[in-house]
Amino acid sequence: MFDSSDFFYIDFETTGLDPKSDRVCQIGAILPDGSELNTLINPDCDIPQESTECHGISNEMVKDAPLFKDVAEQLLKTLAQTKYFVAYNYVFDFQFLQYELYRATGHIIKESDYVFIDPYLIFKKAFPHTLANAYRFYFQENFEGNHTAINDIRATKDVLLAQAKNHPDFFENDLQKVEAKTVGARKNIIGKWFKTENDQIIFAQGKFKGKVVSKEHSNYLQWIYGLEDISLSELTFIKDLLKN
Repeated sequence: MFDSSDFFYIDFETTGLDPKSDRVCQIGAILPDGSELNTLINPDCDIPQESTECHGISNEMVKDAPLFKDVAEQLLKTLAQTKYFVAYNYVFDFQFLQYELYRATGHIIKESDYVFIDPYLIFKKAFPHTLANAYRFYFQENFEGNHTAINDIRATKDVLLAQAKNHPDFFENDLQKVEAKTVGARKNIIGKWFKTENDQIIFAQGKFKGKVVSKEHSNYLQWIYGLEDISLSELTFIKDLLKN
């Protein structure tokens, strides 16, 4: 077993997903000496309702909590003694920590100073989300004959029925709720130019990245429409939007 004496484990709850503009509202950390840091943080900004619905932290709960700057020096001291940075989906937490520490102290922590250990990525590598692994998970036996179309789809049916039995909360009442809980309330448009966020279609890249797509962007949409590498879904979406 490895020595975890210089491991730093951290997880944040935040007001949103953008480390440049959103803020931390809760810290949960296990320090190299085994002690824990568990505190709400006053983000000094409003916590949107959709974020509260996700993590349960309200503006009322954090009004008397410490600011991030109040714990910043403790975190910097700990990081100076840390070699291994551990977080589940580490990019999210590291970027938030990076921005919050910079805003609070002017100090920029660098990726090159740490070894990143991410259980999420380990899980994906150790247990890839393949049909064979899904079959093994639900039936505790190996799936024979994979990569034959009819065998694959028979196994897919078996896995779906097993999921309905093991995860009934996903399959209550309307099957459209299965789509809403997995694919999303509004489907993403297949391709690289658009994505769904808060049930609205926004630009995923380009000069309007993050903006809600509308007819006001018609010239830009026509330019995208003329590109050679966009998908049929993107072509159809642009065509329908500009037509309507």
